[in-house]
Amino acid sequence: MKIQLTRVVLSACLLFAGTTEAADRVILTLMLTNNGFSPATLTAKPGQRLMIRMTNQTQRVAELESYDMKFEKIATPGNTITVFAGPLQSGKYKFFDDYSTTGVSGWLTVSGN
Repeated sequence: MKIQLTRVVLSACLLFAGTTEAADRVILTLMLTNNGFSPATLTAKPGQRLMIRMTNQTQRVAELESYDMKFEKIATPGNTITVFAGPLQSGKYKFFDDYSTTGVSGWLTVSGN
């Protein structure tokens, strides 16, 4: 019984830890189409913690990557992935589809107060 209770408590802690992580982030939505990213430019304010959700609307595997924001994640056709970034300072941050043969890329512009 004690082991089972420990498992329940540990599972609840892990569940709420993930919820807290996501709750204090600004959610940005991005689509990957056959024409590239939509929108091609995302915006945020300095110091914000970001959750970027990208839906791959193409028929090929893609990889959302950013050297500037230090993330990379594979997106299979028709699926949505989530990456995290920030807090970031004012500036422009490039992201791209690493599997693209045509150099599909976009920008996150961080500015304002």
